Amino acid sequence: MCPYADAVRAAAVSRRWQHLHTRLPNARFSMSVQGLLAPLGESSKPRVQSMARTLRRRCCCGGDTVKTLHIGYRKDVPFECRYAEEFVALANATRLELGVQCARGLPDEDASEWSLELPPATAELQLRLYWYAVRPPRLHGPGVASLRWLALNGLAVLRPESFLSGGGVVFPALEELHIVKCTLPAGGGIDITSAAMPRLRRLIVTDVAVMSAATKAGIAVLADELAELRVSCRCATEPMATSDPAAYHLKPRFRALFTRYSCVRVRAPRLRVFEWRCCFADEVRVESVGRLSDVAVELAAGRLPRLWNEESKSLSVEDCDKLMKGILRGLLPGLRPRSWDWVQRKCVKRDERWLSFEISKCPKV
Repeated sequence: MCPYADAVRAAAVSRRWQHLHTRLPNARFSMSVQGLLAPLGESSKPRVQSMARTLRRRCCCGGDTVKTLHIGYRKDVPFECRYAEEFVALANATRLELGVQCARGLPDEDASEWSLELPPATAELQLRLYWYAVRPPRLHGPGVASLRWLALNGLAVLRPESFLSGGGVVFPALEELHIVKCTLPAGGGIDITSAAMPRLRRLIVTDVAVMSAATKAGIAVLADELAELRVSCRCATEPMATSDPAAYHLKPRFRALFTRYSCVRVRAPRLRVFEWRCCFADEVRVESVGRLSDVAVELAAGRLPRLWNEESKSLSVEDCDKLMKGILRGLLPGLRPRSWDWVQRKCVKRDERWLSFEISKCPKV
């Protein structure tokens, strides 16, 4: 339970504790010292080189296996990127967590392409990308074939060449995928297919937004083995009544609040759990599902977010009602429980703003 930095410092207290840190299952390296005046931290080559020596000694002296490796570094600092690649290869950890930042104000808000080689032991990968300019990496290496769990979390823009937009990377063992807080550009989208992820069983999409209210981007889920699909976001609408006429403007250039997709397509013949909360799409096309045990659909009418120079728009209850009917029409073939006694909860709620439908199966005794 001891934090990694404290365990390393403990080596100075007692000779018996000199190699204590080599026995910890989790290793955590933050390459930049953060502070109030330097939120991205300050470069420190001696600090990073000391981390490299510590990890090399552990790996060369036969220390305990690194189960989780967490690295925080900056994409726009070349020597930090170089050492991050070395740390990943040396540790060969079962779980890899990368927190990648970069300076703001880069040309075209783009920190350029980059790649990440996964070592053979990697089974879980979490990517936290803290700014729009940081692209998702191109994944390669022997760990791609053994990866079972993948999470992409951050403000990254999923450009057409990314591995979630038909980038050509195949994950033969991937079973669970989380996509959180990413942004879809105009003409882009997310394509989850059995060709790229043949064993995918669980897909969670949370707070994935489009670049602006006028952006046309969609999500396609064509997964033969998928059993659970959850798409949700923070409620992106506000009640129509307000005392402030300028409320709910979005002044920054980028804000991940627009969660209106052009089209969402679902073809999952083994799907058992479907959840859709607060997102809106011009069309939700459910082509096939399995025998559903849990369903939750929740929509909210109201004012939509807008940039400061755009006219105010709203989402009506009629729009929500149309989308709800379209979703349930597609799910209807799967709403056939063997016995309605199995159903624990049936809920249909409708008022001046909210529209929801929920059905869940009784837990097994």
